[in-house]
Amino acid sequence: MLVRVGVHYASDLEMVESVTRDVARTIMKETPGGVPEFEPFIRYDTFGNSSIEFTVILRAREFGDSFLVKHEFVKALARRYEEEQIVIPFPILALNLQQEKPVERPCPTDPGHRPMEPGTE
Repeated sequence: MLVRVGVHYASDLEMVESVTRDVARTIMKETPGGVPEFEPFIRYDTFGNSSIEFTVILRAREFGDSFLVKHEFVKALARRYEEEQIVIPFPILALNLQQEKPVERPCPTDPGHRPMEPGTE
């Protein structure tokens, strides 16, 4: 099963990988339906808008087990990241309102609109 995760750009990616793998191993061993002998792994894959994103690969015995394994993994990972001060950033959207200034033009549907005289444009 795949679990998508993103961490702050200032993160130590080696540490993130080590901590994430440690949490995943524990969850695989302690959660009913996990496959204790499976070695979880992660793959960094995207420089996202607000984080470096990666996929954590886990394994469940049956499809139905995957929901509990993911559930426990996400909770444990969030708790451990907080302890280790690994930041999962909120999505950020920055607007540059000065970059594109609107051009003021008269609106023909405005009741106060009067057509321009030829040559006064």
